[in-house]
Amino acid sequence: MTTESTSVQAPPAPRMDHVMVLVDQTTYQDVVDAEFLGTRFARRKHKQADSSIAGSYSTLGLAGDNTLIELFGSSMPGSSPLTGGLVFSFERPGSAQSARAALDGSAEYHYDLVRRADKPWYHLISVGLGQGSPLLLFLNEVTPEYFTSLGAQPEADGALRRRDYLDAVLGEPADGKMLRDIVGVTLAVTAARARAIATALTQFDFAERADAEGIVLVGPGLTVRLHTADVPTERVIEIQLALTGIGVEPGSEFTFGASSRLVIDSMESARWFFGEPN
Repeated sequence: MTTESTSVQAPPAPRMDHVMVLVDQTTYQDVVDAEFLGTRFARRKHKQADSSIAGSYSTLGLAGDNTLIELFGSSMPGSSPLTGGLVFSFERPGSAQSARAALDGSAEYHYDLVRRADKPWYHLISVGLGQGSPLLLFLNEVTPEYFTSLGAQPEADGALRRRDYLDAVLGEPADGKMLRDIVGVTLAVTAARARAIATALTQFDFAERADAEGIVLVGPGLTVRLHTADVPTERVIEIQLALTGIGVEPGSEFTFGASSRLVIDSMESARWFFGEPN
């Protein structure tokens, strides 16, 4: 008598890629004009993109080692009014297919292969957060051909590291800047939206718990807090940041427009607050 054993492959681990935030035009321009942000705080880059999903749009990115804050100063791309979003990425080719299998039967999603200049750019999994949602939740996997076209090199095991992607796109390493990475994001959301986000992320490496504000999701190197009480506008309200300790002045505070503040709490941490976009 023989016994056949079957192994169940664990879902791939999505890592924080970037956070999208819509700010008012004055705040956006203040960030653009803040010399400190580009010379000391983070690598900074304006992006003009043209994708088969979102169309043409421009943003300002502020990058750490592996993650990026992406600010929009005008309408974000898409058919519905948007205020922000969370974007995760997979480092191993083939992860998008496994991620779709993990979501099947538990969360709604849309899949597409996004192209840039008629070349495959990345696999997009857009998690359904309800009709008319002002927030987005994406799980992405860059294609190997696009990764290498940037000059980035895969790891020996085939992994496409986000750090290498950013170094290639930005044309410089993160050395000497204050920003290390995004370690937490706080969203103001409805209870239904919070449940949709939690249902999707807990299919992967995120553990869920409740607190007085709503739901807390803890994953690899990231905590997502979903505040569900008193939500006039669903949006990103805070990003928690890990710092390198380089050039840090604890207690410093920087104001951008009337709706945003960057607070340097310590040598290792900072918080960036965002008010309601106009």
